[in-house]
This record gives sequence, C-alpha cells and structure tokens, in this order.
Amino acid sequence: MKRTSAEMKMLAKTADALALVLPSVVLIVFLIGFWQVQCTVKQIPAWMLAKPSDIGVALISGFSETLPYLISTYSNILVGFLLAVVIGLALAILLTNVPLLAMAVTPMMVTLACVPMVTLVPLLLVLAGTGSTPKIVTIVVQCFAMVNMNACVGFMNVNPQRLELMQSMKATRYQQFRYCILRDAMPDIFTGIKLASILAMITGVSSEMSGGSGGLGNRISYLVGYSRTSEAFSCILYVAVLGLALYFAISLLEKKLTKGM
Repeated sequence: MKRTSAEMKMLAKTADALALVLPSVVLIVFLIGFWQVQCTVKQIPAWMLAKPSDIGVALISGFSETLPYLISTYSNILVGFLLAVVIGLALAILLTNVPLLAMAVTPMMVTLACVPMVTLVPLLLVLAGTGSTPKIVTIVVQCFAMVNMNACVGFMNVNPQRLELMQSMKATRYQQFRYCILRDAMPDIFTGIKLASILAMITGVSSEMSGGSGGLGNRISYLVGYSRTSEAFSCILYVAVLGLALYFAISLLEKKLTKGM
C-alpha cells in the first residue's frame, strides 16, 4: 500500500524528531542507571545521596503536598519574568532613541546583569515583608537588564539599506519600528528573553532559599535540613521541569513570530 505525500512528510518529521531527542534520552537513561547501580552496590546512605528509584517514588507520592509550593514559586517567577521583559524592552526602545541617556545607563545595566541580585533578598524582607513582593522585585531587577542589553543590540544592528528604503518611502517612525527595526531585532530580543527566563528560575528559587516563607526553594531547604534527600531531589526536578516548560514556550513563541522573516 502506497503512502501519500502527507503521510511521508509526517513520517519524515517524526524520524527527525526521534533523531534529535533519542541521543539525549539514551544518555539520561544511562546516567540514571549508573546512579542507581552505584547507590545500590556501594550502599550509599539515603540521607547522603538518594537513589533515582526513591526520587521517583517521592516525585509521585509527594506531588499533592508539593503542589502549593510549586504554584507559589511559578507564579512569582512568571510575574517577575513578564515584568522584566516589559521593562527591559521599553527601556531598550528609550535608550536606542536617546544616545546620551544610553551612555549614562549602560554601565548600570552591565552591573545589574553581573551582580547576583539574590543578595538583596534579606534587605527586601526587612523593607517589604516575607510575602511575594521581595522575590518578584529580585527577579525583575536581575532579569530586565538581560532583556534590555540584548534588545538594544538588536535595535542598533538594523539593516541600514532596509531602513533607508522605508525612510525614502516616507514611512512613519512607528512603521519603521514595526516593519523594519523590530523585525531585524527579533532574534536578539528573544535571545535576551530566553536568557532572562533561565535567570528568573534561578533567582526565584534562590530568593526563596535566602529568606521568606513558601515556595519550592524554601521547601528544598527544609527537606535538606531534615535529611529527606529523595523529596528534596524531587522538588529540584519540579524546578527543572518548570524551567524547561518556560524555555520551550518562549521558543515556540519565537518560531511563530519569526516565521517567514
């Protein structure tokens, strides 16, 4: 029975996806198996290093108990991350149109991108209490500079021939920005957004470990303190899954927005 062209294309896409994912899956399975064997053969105490099988059990059995912490952490991260993206892009538009202001602000942006802002958490706890505000503020301050710097690079590296063509056609400033500057800057903008998403996850969980209450970071610190390593590892896996979900969601949005560019 002959296959249609649509079926052949679907099979080809499936084969490409398997070829892309399979090496990583094989490596992960090998590492988990090696980890399990080493813990079993060497009889490593569970409080020192949990077995992958124990982590898997904790991952499933402890989900209902961990869910409130997970929701708290991810909501803070999403709010902080989205605010960082909006502030970073808005400031990039301003700085690329006001060179003098850019010269004054750029060193501050570099400093903010390099300094671990999680060190602000104890001070923010004193100023704003132990709720979500200190964590969100820390995420915003840590991440918006990364978005801003990459967006500025994109806005400054616009194709000059295309921009001159639009200017010769009497395009408005908005039209130049919408159809030329933003279009050319999109790859750099999404590079900054992706990096900011990674920083948001790191900063969000680290800020919960540094102080305050609630969240997966605080939960991990509590579990480690009581030598419940399998449950602590399961929380770390939740963090990894959430981080991957955010990163791939941004990647899908990038493909959709840049398709045909």
